[in-house]
Amino acid sequence: MDLNAFSSDYYLTSTILSETTTTRHLTNPIRNCSVSLQYKLIEHIIYLYFMSPLCLIGLLLNVVNLIVFSDRSFKNLTFKYLRLVAFVDCITCILVFIYCITNYTRPRTLSDKYFRVWYLVNVYFPLANITAGCNVLLTLTVTIERLVSVRWPMKKQRLFSSNRVLITLLICFLFPILANSVNFLVYKVDDCNSLSLTSIAKTKAYEYFGMCKEILLRFIPICILICSNCLLLSTVRSANQKFKPKKKSLPSPSPTTITKTTTVFLQPSSNGSDTIAVTKYTSESQSQTDNLLSTSSLSGGSNISLNGLQKESSTPISSSSSSTTRMHVRKQQQERQLTIMLIWLSTLYLCGQIPMLFAYPNFVFKDINRSSYKYYALVVNVLELTTYLANFFIYIRFTTQFQQVFRTKIKQIFFCFSTNS
Repeated sequence: MDLNAFSSDYYLTSTILSETTTTRHLTNPIRNCSVSLQYKLIEHIIYLYFMSPLCLIGLLLNVVNLIVFSDRSFKNLTFKYLRLVAFVDCITCILVFIYCITNYTRPRTLSDKYFRVWYLVNVYFPLANITAGCNVLLTLTVTIERLVSVRWPMKKQRLFSSNRVLITLLICFLFPILANSVNFLVYKVDDCNSLSLTSIAKTKAYEYFGMCKEILLRFIPICILICSNCLLLSTVRSANQKFKPKKKSLPSPSPTTITKTTTVFLQPSSNGSDTIAVTKYTSESQSQTDNLLSTSSLSGGSNISLNGLQKESSTPISSSSSSTTRMHVRKQQQERQLTIMLIWLSTLYLCGQIPMLFAYPNFVFKDINRSSYKYYALVVNVLELTTYLANFFIYIRFTTQFQQVFRTKIKQIFFCFSTNS
């Protein structure tokens, strides 16, 4: 989770308090250093008592997603991408949980404070930005893959070959790592174990670099994600209109016109070949039908049965055709569920990411020291974290396969517990 609001908010509110002071001997003259971290009461309540439980719930649900998607039945490429999304979300939930615990509770000693600030500088701030970049690129990739699958299915095999999928995944992980590696050099722990900026963070080059990174890893992917989502919606809508049954007024049949379904069974040939069933739909007048029946009975070469209630499983060919049709219908249903699920998934992700754009310092809020910015950062952080744990409910609501595998895993767990007990 790239929480610029988190990092900026901490940088603004981690000033030194003079409530509790401790004398610390340094190589320089003795200085009075505070052990406390400054934060508002509302921040303490939201981050510690609301967001930290959300992180634990999100971690649990994403672990469940990983277990379910690791089943062999999920062979679709979409599910492989979603497995990686769940893995990245697990790391994000762990990072944010430790952040909420360490930065919104009172440290007892300077060593305790040093660990908290060190975690923020060297672990949370760089890694949270990396996982956020990976998350947005993976979400964009899986949305485009689904768009190609439903809109240009003939090109999917070429566009998403094994080599190209591997290259795409490398880009999704390496590009955020390289772009955010400079974050290891932005902050440092000063003599009083407090957070301070390095000389790199004060340069104009870093300011422009941060703007370019925000455009490449957040603004442009969000724009592409919006366009892809709109195309997916239009594709689903056009497909629903195409296959929607149209009511037609059928003319009343004339007394001399009979529409019948006749099943023609050819007699076995002399070499013992199987009987072949041929179903014909004929619309003939009564006299033509009678002539056809009489001609066929005189020839003796075939037997025409007017019994249209013969089962499809009476012959191997009809049985295999029926199973193929069922498989095709099942596959179409799965593809449709995947498409609808991805639409909801990307929409939910956009609901968390678009407000985060306006939390970027000096973009909308010129004075980031004001309380309005801190409250807005608090809201968007909660909203973005909520999107990570909501993915599970989208999977289980819109994917029948996920529901079935999830039930199977739950039964296996209960069976193991009952067996051990």
